[in-house]
Amino acid sequence: TPKLSILNLGVRQVNYIYFFNYQENEIDLCKLEFKTLFNDVLKNRTYITSHNFDYTRSVYVKGRLKVIYQSHSIEELVNTIRTQKTTYYEFKLQYLKNDITHVDYNLTLEALKRISEPIQGSVSFKNPKVKLGVTFIEDTWYFGEYENEMLWSLRVHKPHSYSHSLNTRDARTLVNLAIRNNTALTLVDPCCGIGTVVLEALSMGIHVRGYDINRYVAYQARLNLQHFGYDPLIVNKKDMTQLKEHYDSCVLDIPYGVYSPFTYNEQLELLKATTSLTDRLILVSHIDMQQELETLGYTIEDSCTITKGNFTRYITIANL
Repeated sequence: TPKLSILNLGVRQVNYIYFFNYQENEIDLCKLEFKTLFNDVLKNRTYITSHNFDYTRSVYVKGRLKVIYQSHSIEELVNTIRTQKTTYYEFKLQYLKNDITHVDYNLTLEALKRISEPIQGSVSFKNPKVKLGVTFIEDTWYFGEYENEMLWSLRVHKPHSYSHSLNTRDARTLVNLAIRNNTALTLVDPCCGIGTVVLEALSMGIHVRGYDINRYVAYQARLNLQHFGYDPLIVNKKDMTQLKEHYDSCVLDIPYGVYSPFTYNEQLELLKATTSLTDRLILVSHIDMQQELETLGYTIEDSCTITKGNFTRYITIANL
């Protein structure tokens, strides 16, 4: 395997190309996550950068190309691969479509044929040990190792769930909004329900705790954690207003009375409790509660909405 470094071929240095995929109703949340993690605005489904981000953290990144060589022409790229004696065993090379520059299908086939020919080693189309990718964006050809694992998808279906629970994609995104680029931060979900947020945080190696006032729901969350090989005692039955610990971040999917009445004033009490619990709050609510948060001393960083059927959730990022 060649060293992952860019040769100076007269083009702007690029280290990574991220390929995004999202549904129409996820655009706002995807852009909010992207802004939080990359400190930039997502304009296309293809993002070229030198930023090394663990792409598996985001459900919107379908793959990442770790660029090894780049050039303005296929001829120069092929010559570099041959000169550097680039070697891979049991590799598969594929063209990666992007939404910036369209390349005719026949040209992509010709490019794959020419680029794969000088690569030393062996090919494996069915069970490759290494995935290689090539793509053409604007005036530059990029070649490198392609990664597209989506291990988070293994937790989409849990032993215990409810129709109104946060789905895995949204929960994982909320965790990213909470901890940003620092997985060493502590996180709490004080109304964790069946534990979807807790599970996604654990999968990223984050120190997280979950609580729920409903004994049976907390028990189901424990069973979910145990099912995926995590310590079930990370979730406990407890009223969040009684919590004494302090966490760097908090994800609060505030109860809104699906199975039992939960008043607006009770919601305000939970919001008030977060002020001693955390410095950064990711609030999920069924109404816009930015004014209420500001009254408690929070500064609103950003917000968006997510829709599931006729049900809209408001996502608000707030800091003390």
